[in-house]
Amino acid sequence: MKPLLFLALIFTIMTNAQDEFVQEPILTGKMALKIAQEAFAQAEKDGLFITVTVVDKSGQTLAVLRHHNAGVHTIRASYKKAYTANSQKRETAEIAKGIKSGTIPEDVRFLDENILILDGGVPIFINGKVVGGIGVGGAHDSEDVRIAKAGLKVLTK
Repeated sequence: MKPLLFLALIFTIMTNAQDEFVQEPILTGKMALKIAQEAFAQAEKDGLFITVTVVDKSGQTLAVLRHHNAGVHTIRASYKKAYTANSQKRETAEIAKGIKSGTIPEDVRFLDENILILDGGVPIFINGKVVGGIGVGGAHDSEDVRIAKAGLKVLTK
C-alpha cells in the first residue's frame, strides 16, 4: 500500500472512531452512597424505619441502607421503586397518578418483573440525563418521596 493512501486510511478510521465516542454523566458508587446516606439520615431524624436503594442507569444496585427496624419487604420494595423510576425516567408517584387518570396505560406494570408502581421512586438526573434512581420503602407514600428527594440534595451541594 502506498504511504499516502495508508495515511488517508488511518485518518479516516481515527475520524470515524472519534465520532462514536459519546460523553455522558455517570452515577458512581461513591455518589450513590452519599445519596443513600443523606436519605437515611433524614429518615432517622424523622424517626422513620426505611430502606433506601440507589441504582445506576442499567438498574444495578449501587447502594442500599436498611434500618434494623425496617420491614423485610422494604429491601425489595425500595429496589423496585428505584428501578422503576430509573427505567421510566419519572417518579413512581407520577406513574401511579397517570395510571389512575388513564394517561398512562395500566399495562406498564407488566413491562418487567422489577416494576413497582408505588410512591417513593425518583429518577436521578445529572446534566439533564437520567443516570439512575433512588427508591425508599418503609414510610408512607409522600414520606418515602420526601426522604428520597432529601437524598438527592447532595447532588446540588
